[in-house]
Amino acid sequence: MLFCMTVIVSCKEDHISEIKQVEVKAPQNVNEEAMKLMDKALKNTIGDSLLVLNSDTLITWPFFKKIRDVKTLLFSDKGKLTPLGDSLLYILKNGRIYGLLPFDYHAQKIDVLARNFYDKKEDAYNVTNVVEAEMLLTDAYLKFGAHLNKGRLNPDTMLLEWNPRKLDTNWTSILKSGIDTRQPRKALDSLEPTHKGYHFLKRALANYIAENEKTNWDTISFKNVLDTLKLKADLRQRLINTGDYNDSLKANDSIKLATALKSFQKKMNLDPDGKLGKYTKQALGLSKELTIRQMEMALERWRWEPKKYPERYAIVNIPSAEINVWEWDKKQKLDTLVLNSRVVVGKPENQTPLLRSKINFMLVYPYWNVPYSIAWKEILPMVKRDTNYLHKHNFEVINGKGEVVTDLSTLNWKRYNKDYLPVKFRQRIGDENSLGICKFNFNNKYGVYLHDTNSKRYFKTLYRWQSHGCIRLEKFVEMARFLIRDDTLKLPYDTLNVYFARQKQEKINMRKPLPIYVRYYTASADSELHLNINIDIYRHDEKMMKMIYAKANKASAGAPKK
Repeated sequence: MLFCMTVIVSCKEDHISEIKQVEVKAPQNVNEEAMKLMDKALKNTIGDSLLVLNSDTLITWPFFKKIRDVKTLLFSDKGKLTPLGDSLLYILKNGRIYGLLPFDYHAQKIDVLARNFYDKKEDAYNVTNVVEAEMLLTDAYLKFGAHLNKGRLNPDTMLLEWNPRKLDTNWTSILKSGIDTRQPRKALDSLEPTHKGYHFLKRALANYIAENEKTNWDTISFKNVLDTLKLKADLRQRLINTGDYNDSLKANDSIKLATALKSFQKKMNLDPDGKLGKYTKQALGLSKELTIRQMEMALERWRWEPKKYPERYAIVNIPSAEINVWEWDKKQKLDTLVLNSRVVVGKPENQTPLLRSKINFMLVYPYWNVPYSIAWKEILPMVKRDTNYLHKHNFEVINGKGEVVTDLSTLNWKRYNKDYLPVKFRQRIGDENSLGICKFNFNNKYGVYLHDTNSKRYFKTLYRWQSHGCIRLEKFVEMARFLIRDDTLKLPYDTLNVYFARQKQEKINMRKPLPIYVRYYTASADSELHLNINIDIYRHDEKMMKMIYAKANKASAGAPKK
C-alpha cells in the first residue's frame, strides 16, 4: 500500500535537488514503487554532467547507463540489500585497505540508509531510502573504480580532479562485468596498477592496519617543551606502543630509551645514533593515523605511474635517496634489478624536481657551469672577500662573449650583485670538479642532471638530502658501463676506463637512451611485505593529505559531539 506522495524538484542547474519521502507497507511493493520513483527522478537529467541527490553530488552520473539500467533496482530487493549490494558496501566501508577514504564514496550514508530501509515505528518500508542508496552505490562503485585506476589528484597541479578522459578506455566495461558476474571486488582489483611495488605496499598496508588495530600512538611535539620529564615519559610510551622500547633490557632508563630510539630510527631509515635530531623529531611527529596516510599517499602516487614501464629504465626515489635500474628479463619474464646505488638529492630548500626523461648522453670530465642562483648567493660573496677563492676551487670566469677572463683584476667585483652579475663561473674539468668524473644528461626544464661528485662523504650517511637539486650518483662507473653495454663493439669497457683515467673531456651519445623517472615515495614494501618508511622530507605527502582529507575533516569537525 502506497501512503505517501513523492515530490521531485528539478532545477535549471541540471540536477535533482530533493526527493521527498515515500513509504509502502508490503515488501513486495518496494521494488515497483522504487523503480517508479527512480524513473521520475531521473527522466529530466539526460545530458547532465552531474547529479545532486539531496546533499550528495554524484559526479559519475553520465556513466550510470554504462554499467546499469537506471530504471531497475540493482543493489537491493524488496527492501533489503542484495548480496551484490552487501559486497559493494563492505568494500566501500573498508576502502582504506585500498588506500582510499570511505567518506569519499558515501559509505557511512549508504550504511545508514540501508539500516533504515524498514521503519519499525511506522511498520513500513522507506522507498526513498532504497532509491537513494541505489544511486549512491552506483556513483560510489564508478568513482571507486576510477580512483583505483588513475588516482584522485592531478600529478602536475596536485589538485583534486575528476577527469574520466585519463582513465583506461575499458574501465566502465570492466565495472559492468563485475556487476554481471556479481564479483565487484574482482572488477575493482583489475582496474588497479599491475606494478608489484603497488601490490606489495597495498598488502603491507592491510597488515599494518590489522596488526595495529588495538594499538594507537599520537604525535610527539617538541615545540616549547617546558616539562622535560613529561616529554621523556611521552617518548617512552610512544616507543613502547611502536614496539621499540624493551623494558626487559638490563640497563638504566636512559640507555633503554636510547636503544629504543635507535630501533625506531632504523625503521624510519634514519642514522641510528639514539639522539633526538631534526629528522628524528620529524619522524616522531607521525602518529599511527599519519603513518597509514603516508602509505595511502604512496599508493596514490603508484596510480600515476605509466601502465607499463619500458624494458630498461632508472627510477630515483627522493625520500630514500637511491636509484634503481631495472631491466626486463625475457627468459624469466620479470623485471630484474641490475643496479642499486645511493644518491644525494636536493635539500628541502633546494628540492630535486619530480620528472620523467631519458639519459641521452654522458660527458666524461665535464665542466660545471655554475647556475645563476648559486653564483650570486654562494660564489660571489666568497670572491668579494678573496679573489683567490676562484683559483683554490678551480673556477674560470666567463664574460658575456663566452670568453675566459684571464685577468681577473679587470673586473670590479664590488659592483656585482644579484641584479648585476655580467660574468659566469665555470669549474674546470678534473677530479676536484663538483660534477666529478662523469655527468649523465637528460633533457628537462629544470636544468638538473645525474652526476658523479668530488664530495663522497654524504654517501656514507642516511641523510642524503644535501645537493642544490641535481642528483649525485655513488656508483657512476657501474651506470656508465650499463649505458654502453649494448655498444661495446664501438666503445669497449677498456676504452671507457681509459677515458676515466685521463683528464680529457669526452662526450658519449647513447645508442639506447635510458628512460629515467624521479619520484617521491615515502612508503614501500618488498616481496616479504616488510614495510619501509621514510620521512616526508619535502612535505609533499603532507600537502596531498590536506587535499584528500579536507572534506572528511570538515565533515568530522561539523558532526555533533557524542
